[in-house]
Amino acid sequence: MQEEETESDILIRAQKAVDDGDFIYAKFLYREALTINPQDIVARTAMHELREKVFTSSSMLDRIGFIFSAIKLLIYKAKGSYDQVINAAEDLLDISPSSEFAFKNILYAAYGAGYHKLVIFASQKVTEMGAESEDLIVIARSYLHEKIFDQAAKVAKEAMELAPDSEEAKDILWKSSVEKHMNSDVALVTADGNKRFVPPKVDAEKIFIASHSSHDEQERKSGGRH
Repeated sequence: MQEEETESDILIRAQKAVDDGDFIYAKFLYREALTINPQDIVARTAMHELREKVFTSSSMLDRIGFIFSAIKLLIYKAKGSYDQVINAAEDLLDISPSSEFAFKNILYAAYGAGYHKLVIFASQKVTEMGAESEDLIVIARSYLHEKIFDQAAKVAKEAMELAPDSEEAKDILWKSSVEKHMNSDVALVTADGNKRFVPPKVDAEKIFIASHSSHDEQERKSGGRH
């Protein structure tokens, strides 16, 4: 019985196809890898580069194909079928590699499916094309989910520049600051040896954590009164 081909095996074959100049077959193989792992950034990056190589001009047939794929995408979107939306958007990118419509739909469908690495991948093109505050919120939340806290805060600030009253952006800023602190090695140690993390808005140096020695010192200064 033949073993099932792994994602790694397919990527190796795809790279060989690229080296041989067989870009169409390489794209097919990268698509196969993406059916196994939709967030495979190596495959997605290669797919994007291949689109640029094989794209020449937009014929009437291409334009008809673009419209057909766009209609399919909207149908899948109405049904909430995130993976199908992503696939349809990929078809659009095969015809028009710089389609803002396709990249934005990948961004939101990937977010809905919980593919946060894919959101981050698509965000580069979306921001280049001119992201709106809602787009930036989605991107920032994905950075936050992936624990890339500095970038989450940076994108949230960019969202606030477009929408200064955005409560979502403020929430991401606060959470990225807190979670960055919680995931760092900065902590105060209590008398019983447990770590106590201090939220970033609090000056850690001004927090007094009672230990046996400090408690005795306080009693001595107060003359033992309570």
